[in-house]
Order: sequence, then C-alpha cells, then structure tokens
Amino acid sequence: MHDTTPYAFRISANNPIPLPASDAELIATVSHRSGNAPLARVYASRTPGRPLWIHTAPDDRPLCAVTQAGPDTHDVHAPDGTPLASVTRRPGRLVPWPRRTRWTARLAGPSQRITGRAGTWYAWLLYVVTAPVWLLWVLCATVYSFFDGSPDDFTFGRPARTCWRAPGTGTVLDYRGPSRTYRHDPRRLDTRVAFALAVLRTWDRDRRLRA
Repeated sequence: MHDTTPYAFRISANNPIPLPASDAELIATVSHRSGNAPLARVYASRTPGRPLWIHTAPDDRPLCAVTQAGPDTHDVHAPDGTPLASVTRRPGRLVPWPRRTRWTARLAGPSQRITGRAGTWYAWLLYVVTAPVWLLWVLCATVYSFFDGSPDDFTFGRPARTCWRAPGTGTVLDYRGPSRTYRHDPRRLDTRVAFALAVLRTWDRDRRLRA
C-alpha cells in the first residue's frame, strides 16, 4: 500500500458473505484492473447505521472506516479514529436548471477540497441530443424481448465518468464509466480516501453494491 505508482482499480461487489462470530459481512473487493491479487476488502455491519470498514488484502489490516454523518454525508476515519475526510454528495437534477451529481471530499490535515462531477459536459450534451433515437431503440428492443422471452437489459446508463480534482493539483482520482475502473495517483490523494470515494460512488449507483 506504500507504492506511489499510479494504477487502475475496480470495485467488485460480492453477494454478502457473513463472517463467523461477527456482525460483519464481506460486501465488496477492491482489485487491480489487471486482475492481480485484491488490494482491499470492504466489510459492512448487518446492523443498520454502522460504518463500512475497508481492510487491506491479503493481510486484512484495517485501512479506514466510513461512517454516515448525515443525509448524503460520510466521514472517513483512520483505524485510530483520526479524521481523514468528509465526503458529501449533492444529487443531480433537471429543474429549475440542470446540474450534475457532485461529490466533494474535504480532506483533513492540510485543508483541501476535491470535487468530482458525474459525467462530462460533452457526454451529457451527446446524451440529450441522441435521447430520442436510443429511447426509440430501447422501446423496440423491450417489446421484442417481451415476445421473444429474452431477459436482456436494454437500458442505457447516464454519463458516468467522474474526475475528482483539487485546486492546483489537477485530477487526483478518475472514474471511467465504460470500464468501471478508477485511475488513482497515490502521490496526489491518500489511498484510503480514494478507496472510500470509490466505494461510496459504487454504493450510490446501486445500494446493494452490485458492480
């Protein structure tokens, strides 16, 4: 975990695996995009309102805890309780004016704020301009699958790429929607905060963490 070389990782969701003699269950794995050994594992309590825990792999050392502090707000702490960051999600909307979902992390220590918005402006523009075409295609494909008996999902996802940037630093974490991978530079962002942001974003996309 001390390597400072930039790399790509993915969040792979599991069917929750209960841990023996514990209230926790394994819900996700953080792994290299290359398919090497896991980087970290994500645990959650079966009791509502408890934190998420992120541990290293394979030695299973605690990295950080992610605790809900309010609506769309989470605090990230080191194992000894030291604050690492406060993460806030501002939902997107269409009216009274469109805005993208925004993730903001206020880092502890040297005060700094990093911000990431879901989807690039040009991806959203293309999404809106082509909406009538792919909506018609989805409708036709859905009707066909109804008569054909195919269970395929023909829905289209919204633009998803999210680049977290810091003033004067540039991009510190980059989520690529099509490949569902995160590009991370440990020299610019604490690995623990990067993993926490990735887990929260995956959690937001699907509350059951099915990546």
